[in-house]
Amino acid sequence: MKRRGLKTRWQKSFRKRRRKAIKAVLFDIDGTILNCNSAGRAALVKATLDTFGTIGKMEKVDFQGKTDPLILKESLSTMGFSDKDIEEKSDLLKEKYFFYLQENMKTYEVTVYPGIKDILHSLSERDDIILGLLTGNFTESAKIKLGSHDLNKYFKFGVYGDDAPIRNLLPEVAQKRITELFDLQISFKDTIIIGDTIYDVRCARYSGAVSIAVGTGWGKPDTLKNENPDFYFDDLGNINEFMKIMED
Repeated sequence: MKRRGLKTRWQKSFRKRRRKAIKAVLFDIDGTILNCNSAGRAALVKATLDTFGTIGKMEKVDFQGKTDPLILKESLSTMGFSDKDIEEKSDLLKEKYFFYLQENMKTYEVTVYPGIKDILHSLSERDDIILGLLTGNFTESAKIKLGSHDLNKYFKFGVYGDDAPIRNLLPEVAQKRITELFDLQISFKDTIIIGDTIYDVRCARYSGAVSIAVGTGWGKPDTLKNENPDFYFDDLGNINEFMKIMED
């Protein structure tokens, strides 16, 4: 019933905009919206140790651009844990991870990058934009991180590491979810994916979406630029320049 009400409200709003393409704008979280200063990594390490008795090679795994399920698989597979072994304990792992993450968010310094709050506010107010998340985080960990600065309110939906183990598969999930929630068909050419790593850029390219790379997080600026994103910003502090892309 709640979903039906949501769909009806958006259908009425978007029907007025049929002459202008509706865009889906999808943000990554870590390194793009905010910096948790390893609060998430520390929580996942502790939860993994509690659940599996080892962290495997997690300390050596590059988290950049990966979904949480893929990080777990790469960390534990060399220790003899199968996909089934990991899946069977995934609920317990998540329970512990979310608890430790909540605690870490109280003690670690979590900062929001320049321009983010103003951009999210502006985009969320527009009826020609569906503002969402495309992140490798589990659904609940994404909410916990964004909740540290009251940012969940800006996003109408999201796709997460729970939805697909590989980032490149998430745009298709987002497209289907938009149709389910808002009864809209949004093409990938009208989908904008914003992230701080080469994997965000490649994810956009894989699906045919528009890529915006931002140099605030994991990726080095030169490395990001060499990946040839459609747009690049050192940070999103220049709000006017960023918003111009929404008009293209």
